[in-house]
Amino acid sequence: MRILYCNSLKSDYVQDQLFAGLTELLGSESVRSFPVNSLYYLPLKRYPRNMGLSRSFPSLLGDKFRARKGIAEFAPDLVVIASTKRDTLEAFLSIEPQLPKGVPLVYIDGGDWPEVGGDANRMNFESLYQDVFQHRRPDLIFKRECLVDKEYPDNVIPLPMAFRPQPGFSPLDKRYQVTLWCVESDPIRTQALELLQGRYDCIENGSVHAQQFHSYSRKGLNYLRELSASKIACNFRGVGWDTMRYWEIPGVSAFMVSQRPGIVIPNNFIDGKHVAFCQDDLSDFTDKLDYYLKNENERETMATAAYKHLMDHHTHLHRAKYFLDNVRQRLVISR
Repeated sequence: MRILYCNSLKSDYVQDQLFAGLTELLGSESVRSFPVNSLYYLPLKRYPRNMGLSRSFPSLLGDKFRARKGIAEFAPDLVVIASTKRDTLEAFLSIEPQLPKGVPLVYIDGGDWPEVGGDANRMNFESLYQDVFQHRRPDLIFKRECLVDKEYPDNVIPLPMAFRPQPGFSPLDKRYQVTLWCVESDPIRTQALELLQGRYDCIENGSVHAQQFHSYSRKGLNYLRELSASKIACNFRGVGWDTMRYWEIPGVSAFMVSQRPGIVIPNNFIDGKHVAFCQDDLSDFTDKLDYYLKNENERETMATAAYKHLMDHHTHLHRAKYFLDNVRQRLVISR
């Protein structure tokens, strides 16, 4: 299968994880980014903005040269609009007249809003979104924020984020009691941080109000290492339900206390077996923290089970395989 992957040149977690997974499963010759995305070839960004890096620098010039030959030379079997970003949609419109007639179209909506394409409205490019899809509707839509209590069309398939293991990562010994390092992009995060103030070692480890992503003291692989040093790491929704932290905490073998996600996650973690879910009103939040801080063996057994579950079901490679399985089952692909 040859996939033409219309992508944003900006970091997008779902887009980038899926591209890396497809590249590893199908090979570089079978997946072509448009425009050619330097972030997929060069270590220009630190984690988590490097998750699409899956190709070598020497292949960059060759891929740019092949891209100039046009779409007909590549002969894609599938075209993917890989994110709800303005430049992704503009890139698709620029090549849409060149696409083979009848080639299947798949749309990856990794945005924060629960409506299909909702981020186009949130980010003020709704008219561009309508220009793209008014004449050519996608055959399949893979969506990150599929609410559990909302009906979607039959061609909408849940696609949450995942964890991409990072070369060079190694966990640290546990030295923090409870951590919650987050931007207050939803009121529940502010509420949780208020409950944590004056408790455990939260003030000392930086689990405090007014954190900003760009000014985090823990960045790149160091962020993952520091997260792994948490006895308990907490997760709460942001603008959307799905967060990288939901996958990172089990991915670094830390124990997670989390709000239960309100989106569809196939093979999700199980409360009491892998993670501890607290009530949405946080009425049992600190009780959960107190219990699992005292019960180290139970906590570490669950963290180990969560790590295994993640590695069995929730890496970028699993998302790419899930994507390909659904495409092959639901669409007619020429090869």
